[in-house]
Amino acid sequence: MIERPRLEAALTAAIESHRLTLVTAPAGYGKSTILADWARHSAPPCAWLSLDRFDSRPARLFRWVLAALQTAAGGYRGCGHEALLGLEQKLARDPAVSFDLVLGALEHLTDPMVLVLDDVELAGGHLAENIIGVLAASAPPALRIVLCGRWDPAIPVEKIRQGEGLAEFHAAELAFTREEVIRLSAAREDNGPLPDPGALWQATGGWPIGVRLGLASGLQTHGSPEALAEELAASGPLADYLVEEVLDQLPPTLADFLLHATACDRLDSRLAGQLHGAPGGGILLEECLRKGLFLEEHGRRGDEPVYRWHTLFAAQCRGLLQRRDPASAESLHRIAASHYQDIDVAECVAHALRGRDPLQAVTSLGSHWLEFVLRHEPGPLEQLCLELPAPWGADPEILMIRAACRSFCGDREAARNLTIRSLAAAPALSAERRRRLDITRSLFGLFILDNGSGLQTAAAEGRRLVDAAADGHGAAHAAGLFLLGQAEVRLQRDGDQAVSLLRAAISAGSANRVETVEVCAAAELALAFATTGDLSAAENQALRTLGLTRRQVWNAQEQLAPVWLARGIACYWQDNLNGARTCLARAAPAGSQPSSLLPLALMYRVLLDCAAAEPARLAEASATLQALEEQALDGLHAFHTIAKAKLFEAKGDLDGALTILQPLGTGGHSPVVDTLLAELLRRGGETAAAQRCIHSPAIQRSISYIDTSLSLTEALLDYAGGDKSAAHERLEHALRCAEPQSVLRPFTERGDELAELLLQHADWGSAHDSFVAARAAQYAQDHVRRTHSYWELTARECEVLAYMRSIMTAADIAAALFVSVNTVKTHQRSIYRKLGASSRREALRIAAERRLF
Repeated sequence: MIERPRLEAALTAAIESHRLTLVTAPAGYGKSTILADWARHSAPPCAWLSLDRFDSRPARLFRWVLAALQTAAGGYRGCGHEALLGLEQKLARDPAVSFDLVLGALEHLTDPMVLVLDDVELAGGHLAENIIGVLAASAPPALRIVLCGRWDPAIPVEKIRQGEGLAEFHAAELAFTREEVIRLSAAREDNGPLPDPGALWQATGGWPIGVRLGLASGLQTHGSPEALAEELAASGPLADYLVEEVLDQLPPTLADFLLHATACDRLDSRLAGQLHGAPGGGILLEECLRKGLFLEEHGRRGDEPVYRWHTLFAAQCRGLLQRRDPASAESLHRIAASHYQDIDVAECVAHALRGRDPLQAVTSLGSHWLEFVLRHEPGPLEQLCLELPAPWGADPEILMIRAACRSFCGDREAARNLTIRSLAAAPALSAERRRRLDITRSLFGLFILDNGSGLQTAAAEGRRLVDAAADGHGAAHAAGLFLLGQAEVRLQRDGDQAVSLLRAAISAGSANRVETVEVCAAAELALAFATTGDLSAAENQALRTLGLTRRQVWNAQEQLAPVWLARGIACYWQDNLNGARTCLARAAPAGSQPSSLLPLALMYRVLLDCAAAEPARLAEASATLQALEEQALDGLHAFHTIAKAKLFEAKGDLDGALTILQPLGTGGHSPVVDTLLAELLRRGGETAAAQRCIHSPAIQRSISYIDTSLSLTEALLDYAGGDKSAAHERLEHALRCAEPQSVLRPFTERGDELAELLLQHADWGSAHDSFVAARAAQYAQDHVRRTHSYWELTARECEVLAYMRSIMTAADIAAALFVSVNTVKTHQRSIYRKLGASSRREALRIAAERRLF
């Protein structure tokens, strides 16, 4: 026994502030013990009555409740107790008369009194009409009532809960904390072996009787809490307690259902019916929940609630059924394995092995291995394969899955050997299993390769087999479509094809209830939009994917990296640098596993640090590049080189940047790398090399921000070469590409060099006046921030002056600046006054002469 002052204090506070307190929990949670401890220290007089099954008779129940109240009143002769002591314990012919007399006597109490009714569920299902129901509903505030039992008593509890309110203590509050288990363990007088207190607390969930019998069991295990739970379940005392205090107290039908339904720790209504083997399984499951029989709701699968048994209780029931009827126990596990085959691979394998049906495990692994590894990691998947008994551990499908796991972990030699063994054993498979093995091998090729010719070859072969999987292999077909779409995104060959494949994968994943593929494909689709230049669609798809994960309670955040990378790319090109920094940090968090997305994510993070041009940011960029250099990833070189060159440029060492760029030649890399390369070559005076890079066959002008950036580079090259007409044509093309997607970063990067050409472009004539004026206004604001003086014009006046270079009216300028027309006209009058101008044309002429643009 240990003192539990936290619970006693909580009970005192609850009883003082509520007229009715419920203490309900399954057997073995120490309900009576803690209430008895509290009653011994209670200041108000405490009436105690432990009920039994004979108390379902109204007259008997009335007599004992009144006797308990009178006993408490007799031992504490306070003011107002005399009326209670004078009552007759015999129930009148009309119960209402006796009930009214009791309520009237209780009205005389001037000090609080507490009535504790223990084992209240034994009084039957008609409490609402008996003395307990009357007191719970109508007793005066001086009487505080505590109802203690294994489930809620048969009184209108919900009405009281929603009305005046009540205090409640359930299993979660009554369970031992880890600290209490440690104290209880230390209080043992004998020196015999005992389990680790922390593991015991986890294995029992703090269930007091489980903790007590666990400490007395003599077990001394250092294994997992799950293993300890299984060992405790096999111990005699705990099993005997389960039979005597739980199963024997229930109707036979419900007790039999418990033994069958606890074959699974987690289950839904459909699985409950399958395990029960007869109609009404779902109803019995709800009865278990209502009676608090070691069951709680544990999330949802789609629209259906999923329930979870108390781990140790379920292990006890399984052990008991295994001893009583081993054949039935195995049959139940096979039923569970079949149920989980297409829902949860790990559950399917565990139950299939318990049910001595390894083929079921192999079937689930072969059909759903990719979904498992997408949502989890390859390590647990390979462990499931290694748990299979001989000869199934050497099955060709299992060997191929292990090869994929080994390859993903970087052990290519082991992967090659396992693949050879798999293919050597493949001829012995049936035609159907051979076909599934071919699909697995195809998906394996797509899964482990990130880019280059190997991925192109795997994608071509994969498309053939994925199309073949459409008939009868829905999950594999959905996974294959996803991997093909992902391959196209990584290869950056055909954006429309990538989008089409990923949309098909989302539909197939949803249709086949493969939520892992559905979410991963949705995340990859956001990145596909971003890499093809549709920034608005990328943001919308990212938000849809995050909403989908919230509905499905998705926890594998590393699989959402494409979503955050897509948002980071969109924010960067739209010049929202703070938003880009936040998203990219989530796309590639510190300590994350290397992936094919990592170089791209880290390169954008370097670009952000370079854009800030602050010493601390540049130092952070150097550290990022160092981390990138240590990653042995395919396709790393070009990203690393261009990012390093940008860092040198940000530090003011353009010659050093050009030296670093030499290995890249004049293009032929990824679209982003070639775009940055062309601009760096232009700034370094390498005009011919920049032109060759711009016209490289690998350049993809269909991407909005790529075309915008390259067109601005071309415009500046033409402008510097004296071909102003060509410069304006290229600038107009850049504006046409940039405006629909709000691509602003290329304009900001070239600010000083582009300012003069952009302002001249307003006079040259543009279909994008508002966009031009907004960019000119931004340059004006930047100039004010740098010089802190601008011929006495305020920052807002400079902004309005820049807009005045366009053909925009005062109303158009007001709409662009989100101010009123009168405010714009006020600024215009102030500009005229400060510049000594009498008209818009004259103000612009004077501003040009004073080099205000």
